[in-house]
Amino acid sequence: MTLRVGWFSTANGAGSLGMLESVLAAVDAGRLDVRLEFVFVNRARGYSAATDRYMELVESRGIPLLALSSRDFRRAHGGAPWASMRAEFECEVLSLLSGFSPDVSVQAGYMLYAPVLCRSLLMLNQHPALPGTTVGTWQEAVWDVIESRTSETGSMVHVSTEELDSGPVVAFCRFPVVGPSWDSLWEAAGERPGRDRYDNDSGVSRLFDAIRQAGMLRERPLVVRTLGAIADGAVSLDRLRDGTLGQALDLTDVVESDVAGKR
Repeated sequence: MTLRVGWFSTANGAGSLGMLESVLAAVDAGRLDVRLEFVFVNRARGYSAATDRYMELVESRGIPLLALSSRDFRRAHGGAPWASMRAEFECEVLSLLSGFSPDVSVQAGYMLYAPVLCRSLLMLNQHPALPGTTVGTWQEAVWDVIESRTSETGSMVHVSTEELDSGPVVAFCRFPVVGPSWDSLWEAAGERPGRDRYDNDSGVSRLFDAIRQAGMLRERPLVVRTLGAIADGAVSLDRLRDGTLGQALDLTDVVESDVAGKR
């Protein structure tokens, strides 16, 4: 049976667009038996060229596009702290989704913490870090790699819970950030690379951008492969719902194979 998927995104950059494009390409090629029930975007047209391009892609594929700008919502409420209006915003989002019944939903570049949504929907979040490491944005994940000078990083897909970026991990992949193709980047970044030097040090910015690009290359096939495992029954929807997943899938080898095939 075709897996019905809801899709959530802030639609603000190459990472979120690339994940959506990769899923659609896998569906078109017959490699992924899913149907996108809807795409929800927490932005409005005209915010940026990237957002407009994302929305145009969704509509061109005949997928229901739902949008509610979190920025406009906050302005309409007098600019109060987001924490005080998050629940109300999410309840409005749920109202928009009332006609849909996805088996699972995916947060793919969705930049809002969503405790109400994850209580109401089975949601998975793509997070650009290895399990047990960075909690927060992709920028924080990259800086953690640089400032700790770790030898590897990765990406994971986990069940969304009320605890930010900490739900049960469904699948992950890892990749090295040391070795022949990385040594010159670390050397150019210097002994103590840090975010305070990003704007004024091309060595630091090149290292930062290289780590981000390597991560984006892998998070796309990771999301496709994870959805494929759910659609094929290798990962049980019932176990996703009740939190009894067991050991996470290490998809490093197949993700690296997918990445190599696109180079």
